[in-house]
Amino acid sequence: MKLRLAIGLGGLHLSLLSALAFASMGAPAMAQGQNEAAVKKPSGGVACPSGWRSVPGNTSMCEPHESKAPLIYAKKDKETCADGYYEVYRLWCSTRRP
Repeated sequence: MKLRLAIGLGGLHLSLLSALAFASMGAPAMAQGQNEAAVKKPSGGVACPSGWRSVPGNTSMCEPHESKAPLIYAKKDKETCADGYYEVYRLWCSTRRP
């Protein structure tokens, strides 16, 4: 009886871990996109994407410049942008087409 219960709980635990792993596979990039706060530029001299501007006094950051600024995130080297995002300057992913 105890053995069956242990096997059943072990199987349930494995199922829950598998479900969590699958759910998080495609999510990280989408979760990174935002349009409410300043975002650090991937490298110093890079321009901000459309709808964004350099923060006055801190040119290493971009801030939303429009009320409906697109969602953006800094793209990592050799990474593709998430579904619904477009590559901008090879350094940003944005929901606005370049």
